[in-house]
Amino acid sequence: MGADIDKKRVVAVCGSGGCGKTTLVEDILFTTGKTSRKGSTDKGNTVMDFDSEEMERKISLQLSVGHTQWNKHLLYFIDTPGYHNFIADALCGIMASDSVLMLIDAKDGSKAQTERLFDEVKKENKPLIFFLNGLDKEDIDLDRAINSIKKDLTEKAFLLQLPIVEDNNFVGYIDILNHKAFDYEKGEIEIPSNFKDAAEERYMELVEEISTYDDELMEKYLEGEELDKNQLNETLKKAVWSASFYPIFVGSSLKGLGSKELLDGMVDLLPPPEEKYNEPAALVFKTYNDPQLGKMSLLRVCSGEFKSDSNYFNVNKDQEERLGSLQSVQGKSLSKVEGASAGDIAAVAKLKVTQTGDTIANKGSSIKCDFIEMPLPFISYAVYGTSKGDEEKLGAAINKVIESDPSLKFERNSETKEFILTGMGAMHLEVTASKLKNKFGVQAMLKLPKIAYKETIKGKTQSHGRYKKQTGGHGQFGDCIIEIEPLQRGGGFEFVDMVVGGAIPRQFIPSVEKGIKAAMEHGVLAGYPMIDIRIKLIDGSYHPVDSSDLAFQMAGSIAFKDGVEKCKPVLLEPIAEMEVYVPDDNMGDVIGDLNSRRGRVLGMEPYADKKGYQTIKVLVPQAEILEYAPSLRSITGGKGFFTYHFSVYEEVPSQIAQKIIEEAKSEE
Repeated sequence: MGADIDKKRVVAVCGSGGCGKTTLVEDILFTTGKTSRKGSTDKGNTVMDFDSEEMERKISLQLSVGHTQWNKHLLYFIDTPGYHNFIADALCGIMASDSVLMLIDAKDGSKAQTERLFDEVKKENKPLIFFLNGLDKEDIDLDRAINSIKKDLTEKAFLLQLPIVEDNNFVGYIDILNHKAFDYEKGEIEIPSNFKDAAEERYMELVEEISTYDDELMEKYLEGEELDKNQLNETLKKAVWSASFYPIFVGSSLKGLGSKELLDGMVDLLPPPEEKYNEPAALVFKTYNDPQLGKMSLLRVCSGEFKSDSNYFNVNKDQEERLGSLQSVQGKSLSKVEGASAGDIAAVAKLKVTQTGDTIANKGSSIKCDFIEMPLPFISYAVYGTSKGDEEKLGAAINKVIESDPSLKFERNSETKEFILTGMGAMHLEVTASKLKNKFGVQAMLKLPKIAYKETIKGKTQSHGRYKKQTGGHGQFGDCIIEIEPLQRGGGFEFVDMVVGGAIPRQFIPSVEKGIKAAMEHGVLAGYPMIDIRIKLIDGSYHPVDSSDLAFQMAGSIAFKDGVEKCKPVLLEPIAEMEVYVPDDNMGDVIGDLNSRRGRVLGMEPYADKKGYQTIKVLVPQAEILEYAPSLRSITGGKGFFTYHFSVYEEVPSQIAQKIIEEAKSEE
């Protein structure tokens, strides 16, 4: 803070899980003198992974922010999680940044999660630099790693540095554009003879591509004229800023190799923040909620200047919000600052109405900073407290967790009466349960949700129900005759009054209906609610003294229960309509798996948003997809994903129905 806007860089550090993002940021903070030691994820002592859950699991579960100075520039780093389960924070980090540093493991190349993140970067049109990490590992196949980037992510990715490997050791690099070689220990050296041809080949490839971004340069290149180095570098920067050219730097975050060169690249090639609006506006892109520290919000200032201890306005909530002390952020370490201006990231405590995604501005402002739509969560578990005390505290504690992780969803299923927690994956929900216990003292159990089965009938009958009770004084008397018949699927419930001649007084007709509805809540097969039934009330009788609302409710219930068993009752199950998005290569295996889950494929078509993918539309019983997500990820190597919604109820095949009925009876 305090730097001119053109001397700032705000960079989201992204990549798949385990590719070395946090290790790289730790190395940068150490290299630039921000820390006195280099933290290690294995030892759980990094600046960026400061949450107790992260230390225990040795992976990033949420985004964190650090900053440093380099070449008179102020650089902010948003270190993001790499695992699919925590992608929401990675997307928030991309949204809050001006550009992206994407790490690729030199051994593994591009992975499914890298593709997902790169798609988001492209969608947001953000400049990006690749860092090919882990060059110190043995048996690195550079061409394979580069080809994976070009094949899976973008053809417009080009090496700016050619790694020098001697006796299987990564010792330095060649600056391709400037025809210079550097040894990490010795400094500048002659280009090794065995690398000259490769360096020249990469140079020609690079220059040919860069020249396409400048007509004058292209003309000189085609004429075979010598190219001006300054013009080449300026055109390279222009190409990167346009988010259509992606330079590749090389190094090893674990060994601390390549960090300085990468910092130079970020300063030279990535754009500074822009003043997006002509008044103060800031995006809240992350909320931390800790029982000890309270609520802490991270602001990315989009334009203007914000002062500590001042009143502002939450545009989304249309309410005033007071900002207390603004804090500079280094992992979990905070230090008070007087203000923050465009391009800065600051933390502020105890905002009352503000949540992740909200815009803070001046009163009367209509500005809303761009933010992401949270990815749809698709794995659900029923959540129970282990004791009565935990049950009572569960909802409030989960809402606190959701405040810091809006990709979670929590609701009560009115059909099964269970509380349902939905997230991005099994690990996501397990981490949530662990947070509930360790941070909020609430012990929660996760179980597969119950399926909201229903019951209905396939036949029709007439049934008589009489309730008569004499206990001295007033008795109870209700008598009715009903017809029971099925409705079409989705018909719900119909009650038709066909009584004539006052056989049942008008005031008791609704009583019969009420009794039948109560009886329908517990079906005769397995106790599930009954649906799609029409009842005709055709006759009955009453007693001028003993008839009552309760007596006719009982009569209706008796008539229904006696009659429904003669109407061929059957079990129904909810069917989901799914859209499954898969790479072309995995189509056969995915369809085979869906068939094994009793799925019925409705159709297939190319997926409009991603080349080489297909959309499969399919109807599948909900009972068969409770744990579908990990199976799909396994079949597609993590590249497949899906959405679904309830479609219809259908009859359960008799063999499966019998098993469900037996289980329901044993539970009773």
